[in-house]
Amino acid sequence: NSLICRAMIRRCLTTLSRAGRAPRLNPQPKKRGLWGMTTRVIGGAALATTALTGWQYYRLRTDYRPLTPPKGAMCGIEAPSGSSECKGECQILFIGDSLVIGIGCPDRAEGPVFARHISRVAAQALRRRVKWKVLGIDGGDVETMRQSLLDDVRKAAANGQPKVTAVVIMCGLNDYKRLVQEGRMPSAFKKDLRLLIRSVKDIVGHDARVVLPALPVDRAPLFQPLFPMNVALYKVAKVWDHQKRLLSGEEQSVEFVAEPEHYDTNDWAIDGIHPSEKGYTKWADHIIKKVLPHLTKGESQTDNE
Repeated sequence: NSLICRAMIRRCLTTLSRAGRAPRLNPQPKKRGLWGMTTRVIGGAALATTALTGWQYYRLRTDYRPLTPPKGAMCGIEAPSGSSECKGECQILFIGDSLVIGIGCPDRAEGPVFARHISRVAAQALRRRVKWKVLGIDGGDVETMRQSLLDDVRKAAANGQPKVTAVVIMCGLNDYKRLVQEGRMPSAFKKDLRLLIRSVKDIVGHDARVVLPALPVDRAPLFQPLFPMNVALYKVAKVWDHQKRLLSGEEQSVEFVAEPEHYDTNDWAIDGIHPSEKGYTKWADHIIKKVLPHLTKGESQTDNE
């Protein structure tokens, strides 16, 4: 009788399991096809890559020791050399973050080499005295620049000051961080940068040339051994620089300048992120060569008027 009862109970349970109202007594392992196995592998790899990139970013934020801004002048005048006649005076403004301040360079009483070199080459080509002024915020993003630096721009462009011929805006590095910290997308960066450009032009004049250099931060030595973070940073940098390129086609008198093709190890400061004095000079020389034709063309039109 006990054997009969156990057989009946087993048969009932089996019937219920087939109807979906009880667990199977002998479940068969689910067969997975090639596509299912592939998606699981890709998903796992993507999750691991994201986690590793996040961990690398966290370690960088906790271990990185920032360099102090160099001491020295933040404004000056560069004059053309030689005995030829000087045509007058103009002004170039440098707006930006730690890069425009010159972090990574030693203290220089005469000021940041980046602004000085661009102004010196421009003075020689334009045959004018070029007054330059650096307006920078260490760690500032585009929105912070617009909120904090416009009053300084007004003072620089006030009556009695030389006409502003060009404005170099160095930005993007600290806006990358807002992507990670706040989920702020490149479209928001483009919107903020457009507002900054228009606000500056409303003050200095719409014929002033605005220069937007690409940032070679993805080539910085600090990030090179950090795979996969270096790949992610390269992609982010290209997307953010693309917003500058788009604005150069949408806004009047705005010039996008791509990054130099080659950098040497001694072009970088000891922190592995900022350029060295040699690196800033190479970068400045690359930028002014791309922008100078537009400046000389504008000066020729002004002289004819």
